[in-house]
Amino acid sequence: MKRLCASILLCFMASCACAATGYTGDTVDGVKVIRTLDLADLEGGKIHRFYLQGASNGVGQHWLVPVLVAKGSKPGKRLGLQAGVHGDELNGTRLIHRVFETLDPAALSGSVIAVIGANSTGLLANSRYFQLQHDSGGGVDFNRIWPGKADGNAAEQQVHRIFNGIWAGNADAVIDLHTQSTGTAYPLYIYADYRVAGVKALAEMIPADIIKIDPGEPGAAEQAFNDAGMVSITLEIGAAKVYQPELIARALVGIDNVLKNYGMLPGKPGRDAKAQHSFIGNQTQSIRAGGGGFTEVLVALNQDVKAGQLLAVQRNGFGDITARYSAPFDARVASIGTDPLREPGSLLVRLIRINTDAACSDGC
Repeated sequence: MKRLCASILLCFMASCACAATGYTGDTVDGVKVIRTLDLADLEGGKIHRFYLQGASNGVGQHWLVPVLVAKGSKPGKRLGLQAGVHGDELNGTRLIHRVFETLDPAALSGSVIAVIGANSTGLLANSRYFQLQHDSGGGVDFNRIWPGKADGNAAEQQVHRIFNGIWAGNADAVIDLHTQSTGTAYPLYIYADYRVAGVKALAEMIPADIIKIDPGEPGAAEQAFNDAGMVSITLEIGAAKVYQPELIARALVGIDNVLKNYGMLPGKPGRDAKAQHSFIGNQTQSIRAGGGGFTEVLVALNQDVKAGQLLAVQRNGFGDITARYSAPFDARVASIGTDPLREPGSLLVRLIRINTDAACSDGC
């Protein structure tokens, strides 16, 4: 009898050990605050809301990051969506909201996890950068420090808490949602490391305008996810600081395609990269301002240009043309500067092409 009781106790303890979602005990506006997420804890066929306890700030309070989880009624793949890594890039937040507005967890196999507004300080500052307050302050590019550090600065700790508290062990694939920076614009554009198994298939499920075959960026969330075995791409949705309904709607078709291709939702996938005639290139070149001035960009997103074609002109305060910028080769326009005020080094036009040189086969 003692041995039976001991066995029952061990089984009970083992089942409790698997329940690893770490709650702080706090509730904000009726939403529970967590340190770590474990999908195994959550009731299926339901949408769950949490705040992740992020890094602490200068007054000893923690940044709270909204987390949504749709856990299906049946097992299946686990898809992650992340927005707001750069604080001025907002189209991804609306995309996530639309995904969860239309998602029926009762019909879902597997789970969809979303982190909304990862860079708390950048959102509040209308800035790409995580704002540091110590000493004289400063900004950290929040997409160059992944997977973060447990004992790093505030930005590195915030990343570490998101990566290890939400993503590690909970996702098979993650789509990191961005836009171009303030004053510039992308179309629907994807960065994808085709060397990683599953990345090509994931990227081409989405009806993007352009897919850039890319070797990755050290410290970027996409690369950290791929390095950890979570298939990942970066999906750039247009311009900063606006909601662009057409691009958001097309990105939503892409997420729906992913869910159906992964067997997470029933039904036939919709328009994908092949149907969209997505331009798939492997080399980009940025045309940047050599000096400051009032700039007129003469080409549009997704436009094909020829070598020598005039791309942009700059004028001084009197309207005199001070600089002309031309295409160095035949290419497609991948990004443009939308703010007429351009100082030295500012992006004017980014071009993308297919370079057949073997050195560019994986992206350059």
